[in-house]
Amino acid sequence: MRPERTQVFAQGLVAGLIGYAMVAVLFAIANVMLGRSPFYTAALLGEATFYGLRDPAAVTIWPGPILAYNGLHLVVFLALGLLASWLACLAEKGPELWYVATVLFIFVMFHMYGAFLLLTEGMRHAISAWLVMVAGIGAGGAMGAYLLGAHPRLMAGMRESAA
Repeated sequence: MRPERTQVFAQGLVAGLIGYAMVAVLFAIANVMLGRSPFYTAALLGEATFYGLRDPAAVTIWPGPILAYNGLHLVVFLALGLLASWLACLAEKGPELWYVATVLFIFVMFHMYGAFLLLTEGMRHAISAWLVMVAGIGAGGAMGAYLLGAHPRLMAGMRESAA
């Protein structure tokens, strides 16, 4: 494998792990602040996704749905991390490409958010859409900060374009 592809792959996996961890930690903190188990959201979404739960009041905290949902969540964020890493490498090749990369990333993020809202329609009163948005923005920001730190030429190019 070429070094550039290896770099994209490695940075994408790290970025995905950062995004995954950011969302998991923010939801765990929010759940504890609301007096629930830190695993409440993962259990709720896991039972709804994999076990057909329709009533959020009937959720039980047990490892099956928590692990299943976290596995899905991790895979999605690893894919997003790989996409973001590829876009960062693309944007680093020229100042005009960072705009294209940013627009593509925002496009994908909005569609992921919409898909999440569509899939969790029956659970929306148990999960705050604002919390989902804040967690998504936090994850995207943390992933972006990591990738900007890993691509100093990209940051320099963005500064030059802004000046």
